[in-house]
Amino acid sequence: MIEYEKFIYLDVYKTGSTHISFLLKKIVEGKPVRQNRHAPLTKARPFTWKGGKLVFATVRNPWDWYVSMWAYGHTVENPLYEHIKQGFGQEKLNELYEMDNPTVAFPKWLRAMHDPEFLGRALKGHRLPSSGLMPFMGFYTYRFMRVTMPYPELFLRRPFINSMDGAIAAHRKWKMYDVLMRSETLDQEFADFVRQHGTALGFVDRAASIVDKHSEKHKNVSKRTLQTYRDYYTDELRDLVATRDRFFIDLFGYTF
Repeated sequence: MIEYEKFIYLDVYKTGSTHISFLLKKIVEGKPVRQNRHAPLTKARPFTWKGGKLVFATVRNPWDWYVSMWAYGHTVENPLYEHIKQGFGQEKLNELYEMDNPTVAFPKWLRAMHDPEFLGRALKGHRLPSSGLMPFMGFYTYRFMRVTMPYPELFLRRPFINSMDGAIAAHRKWKMYDVLMRSETLDQEFADFVRQHGTALGFVDRAASIVDKHSEKHKNVSKRTLQTYRDYYTDELRDLVATRDRFFIDLFGYTF
C-alpha cells in the first residue's frame, strides 16, 4: 500500500501499480506518508484502517496477469524468481523461464503455480502454502485478496475461508477499497479519477494533463514474444485459471 495525506493506493502486484506509483509522484503535492509496496492496508494501519481516507486499488484480467507474471519473472526485481531458484536450483528455473520457448515453458510454470507441493517448496515460510487455501484458490486470487482485505495474515486461511464461494463472499464483505480500476482501461480510468477527485485529494492543478501526457508512453514492460496473452494458453490451461481464479470472473466479469 502507498499512503498519501488524503488517500491510499492498494498496489496489487502486476496490475499497473508501477505506472500508478510513478504518476502519483508527479501529481501529488508532498511525499507518501507511508509506503509498504504490495502489502495490505492493515499492515501499516492495524488499528485506524482507512482513517477516513479514500482508498483505491487496481485489478487485471487473470489470464493476462499470469502471462505478465511469467514474462516479467526472469528479472531480478521479481522475488518469486529468486524463491524458485533457491527452492529448486538453476536448472529447474531455466526450464520454467525458457523465454525463447513460451509455448512449452509457460504451461510448465503455470501448472507449477497451482501445485501445492511446488509452491510449498518454492515459498517455504510463506503463508499461502500453509493457509489451507491451495486446493481451490489460485496464486493470483491469493495475492489480490492479501492486499485488499484486512488482516490477511489472520483471516486469509482456513477455517475462515473454505471455498472459492467463501473467498468471494469474504471479499464482498471486507474489501478495503472504495474505487477499483481495471488494468485494461487504466489510463482512462485514472485520468477520470484525477479529474473527479483532484482538489479533494491534493493533486496539483495540472494533474489531469500530466496523466494524459504519460498515458501515451504507458506500455507493458513484460518480455512477451507471442502476440496476445491468449496465445499462451491451451484449453486446459484456460480452464485451470477459470476454475482456480473464478474470483475475478464472478466479481469483476472477466472473460478469456
